Amino acid sequence: MRLFAGIELDEATRAMCVDVANRLQHAAFEAKYEAAEKLHVTLAFLGNVREDQLAAVEDVLSDVAGATQEFDLAWDRVGAFPNERRPRIAYVGSREQGAAYRSLSQRLREAYRALSFDFKEDAVAHVTIARIKGGSARALPLLDLSPHVMHVRELVLFESLPGERTTRYEIRQRASVGPRLA
Repeated sequence: MRLFAGIELDEATRAMCVDVANRLQHAAFEAKYEAAEKLHVTLAFLGNVREDQLAAVEDVLSDVAGATQEFDLAWDRVGAFPNERRPRIAYVGSREQGAAYRSLSQRLREAYRALSFDFKEDAVAHVTIARIKGGSARALPLLDLSPHVMHVRELVLFESLPGERTTRYEIRQRASVGPRLA
């Protein structure tokens, strides 16, 4: 099974991301846009996980979530990987990911590294909204984005499954994070 740990979007954040995708489409930015139900934040992509690893993977998610306090993520930019001039991925992201997000992603990845999973790059707080095959000859259009704050209360273990034309994601596990510090 193909698994990844992440953060499920609340409805307001999902709607904001869909609005950004619609604005890019209206600007005639050619890309394959993600379905609204697939939008999420990836913390750790695990890839293929054997059935005998599943319990340990789920335990890590629960343990890290239990040691994490609720926090906010501010979505305030539209960007692209590797860059806006030659985009391959268009995303809604966060200029200041914040110490809570960075700490969470580092702790989660370190715990998964102990189970022999490997991560090449640091986690970046973003929601992929579109993929550009072969790179675009066109730069990502500049869009204004009013800051939007999403409160993070749980972590999720997603399974990526084949669908009719693309993959679909199913939630395998939810793990509540601890209460916000006063």
